[in-house]
Amino acid sequence: MTSAHHLVVITGANRGFGASVAHSYLHHSGASAVSFVLVGRNEQGLTTVLQELQEESRTSSEPVTVNGVVVGNVDLADTEHLEKNLERIQTAMAQLHNEAAQSKSTIAKSVLVNNAGSLGDLTKTAKEFTWQEARRYFDFNVVSLVGLCSTFLKDTQVAFPKETYPEHKTVIVSISSLLAVQAFSNWGLYAAGKAARDRFLGVMALEEKSNNVKTLNYAPGPLDNEMQADVRRTLGDAEQLEIYDDMHKSGQLVRMDDSSRKLVLLLKKDEYITGAHIDFYDE
Repeated sequence: MTSAHHLVVITGANRGFGASVAHSYLHHSGASAVSFVLVGRNEQGLTTVLQELQEESRTSSEPVTVNGVVVGNVDLADTEHLEKNLERIQTAMAQLHNEAAQSKSTIAKSVLVNNAGSLGDLTKTAKEFTWQEARRYFDFNVVSLVGLCSTFLKDTQVAFPKETYPEHKTVIVSISSLLAVQAFSNWGLYAAGKAARDRFLGVMALEEKSNNVKTLNYAPGPLDNEMQADVRRTLGDAEQLEIYDDMHKSGQLVRMDDSSRKLVLLLKKDEYITGAHIDFYDE
C-alpha cells in the first residue's frame, strides 16, 4: 500500500452513490490515511456514513487511518445560502489541514467529488420548460458546481503552494452521464447541465495542467439506485422507459459499489487524460 494521506470532499455523501464512493475510496484508493469532508442535506446520514468508514478502517486487513468532518443541512440548490455553505466546507477542509499538520502527516492528494445533482422534470419535452425551471435547475446542478470547484481549487492551492509542495496532487471529479455527450428525449435540463459540467471541467483541466491539477468527468452508468427508480417512475419517453424497465427486471442495472470502485481505481492508476469524459462501460 502506498503510504499517503488523502483529503477527499464528497457532495451528496449521506446516501446512494456518494456514500458508495466514500466506502470505495477507503478500500481501493491505496491511501494509508483519508480525511473525509462529507457534504449533504441529511446530517445524521452523513454522521452514520463517517462512523461506518471509521469502523471499517479499524477492521480492514490493511488498516487505513480515517478522520472526517460532516457538513450537513447543505442544500446546493439554495443559492441564497450557497456562499455560507461554501464557507462551511472551507472551514471543514481547514480543520483537516490543521489536524494533518499537527500530526505531521502531509496530505499528498486532495480530491473533490461533485456527486450532488438532480434529474429535472423528465415528464417534459424541451419546449415545455420555463426559464424559471431552468434557472432553478442550473443553480443546483451547474452554478453550485462552479462555486465548489473554484473554492476547492483556490483553497487547496493556498494550503499546498506548488513551490513548497511540488508533489501534491489535486483532483476534481464531476459525476457525469452519457447524456452529457448524447441527446435523448425528455432529458433537456439534465443533459444540458451535465454537458455544461463536463465542459467546465475540461476548461479547468487546460488552465491548471501545469499546477498538478487533474479533472475527470465520470459517467457511472445506469445505477441501481433511488434516482434510477425515479427515472422509471417519471420518464415521459416510452421507448427509453421500456429499456430501463427491462434492465431493472433482468438485473442489468449497474451496482453502485461496482461503479464507485471503478472510479476510485481510475483515480488511483492516474492514467486518464485530464478533462476526459470516461464511462463505466469504457475499457
